[in-house]
Amino acid sequence: MRLLASGEETNVATALVSIGLNEQDKIWAQNTCLKYLESESESVAAAAITALGHIARRQGDLDLGAVLPALEKLKEKFPSLEGTVADTLDDIEAFT
Repeated sequence: MRLLASGEETNVATALVSIGLNEQDKIWAQNTCLKYLESESESVAAAAITALGHIARRQGDLDLGAVLPALEKLKEKFPSLEGTVADTLDDIEAFT
């Protein structure tokens, strides 16, 4: 929480990946990642995408009705993240 609250891009990105890899509360983790998908920072958004893939892999469940449209919207905002989104969609398909 301290890293997220810092607002520093590197700290926020690190926190998001840590949440994806470690957080047991999948709803909180997913909602936190969805919030940061709306970031104006490409690196923060990329970390949120990656974290969602980790949540899918670890928890086997995501709210696809919320996650899939958010990922599609993000591809339009940051076309350079299309590959990262594709990797996360592969994880979602394989594990949820």
